[in-house]
Amino acid sequence: MLDSIAQAFDQIGWWTFWTCMATLAVIDLLAIAAVAQTRSRELVNRWTGRILAANMMLLGAGLGVPAASLVAKSVVVTLAPSVQPRIVELRESTMTPPK
Repeated sequence: MLDSIAQAFDQIGWWTFWTCMATLAVIDLLAIAAVAQTRSRELVNRWTGRILAANMMLLGAGLGVPAASLVAKSVVVTLAPSVQPRIVELRESTMTPPK
C-alpha cells in the first residue's frame, strides 16, 4: 500500500514537471512567432511582463511540485518499514472475527 503511494508521488512529480516545461515552451514559441510575424515593438512592450510572469509561475510549479513530491515520497519510503507491520496487524484484526 505504501509502495503505491510512493509511486503515485513519483508520477505526480514527473507529470507536473513535463507538463509545465511543455507549456512553457509553447508559450515562448507562440510569443516568438507573434513578434517575428508582426515585428511590433508595441507588442513586445505590452506582453513581455505577462509572458515573464507565466514563465516564472511555470518554472516555480515545474520545479516546486516535483521537489515537494520527492520529499513526500522520501518520507513515505522512510516511514514505511516502521508503519507497515502495524497496518497489516490492524487489517488482519478487523478482518478476522474475534473467537
